[in-house]
Amino acid sequence: MKAPILLALTLFLTACDSGPVNHSEEASKALQARDYGAAVSHFDQALATLGPDSPERTEIALARCGARAHQDVKAARAEFLEIAGSEDLKEKAYKNMVRNLFNAGSDGLLEAVIVVDAGIKKYPDSEGLMAYLEKLKAEAAKAEGGALNKALQGLGYS
Repeated sequence: MKAPILLALTLFLTACDSGPVNHSEEASKALQARDYGAAVSHFDQALATLGPDSPERTEIALARCGARAHQDVKAARAEFLEIAGSEDLKEKAYKNMVRNLFNAGSDGLLEAVIVVDAGIKKYPDSEGLMAYLEKLKAEAAKAEGGALNKALQGLGYS
């Protein structure tokens, strides 16, 4: 008879001891471990707990886009631009997203062109965004006429 009571008590204390999961913290841990799928999942759960007017909402959504860039660069870019269309993002947000797209590999470079262009249109004097544009041009020159070069030319950056 003691075993079921002890088991129940142990389960009860374990459940009480664990407390709520801080999904933002767990997402940060997942990012440090380069587990981008887990990070996106935790960011989604964190967003689900916030109200629509929560001051943390935009910051968490942007962090989610950065993690998503390592899974699906096109979706990450689209999500970022959707946020940028509805929020007054700082220049730093554009630079962070471009950096995440650069770090995502060659597929991210094409999407980085679009984000750099949006950022430069909003912050035309941004030295950081102009530096990323120059890096994109250098990558395009290596490819000699590839898709990256065409994307830059299509937006008027030759």
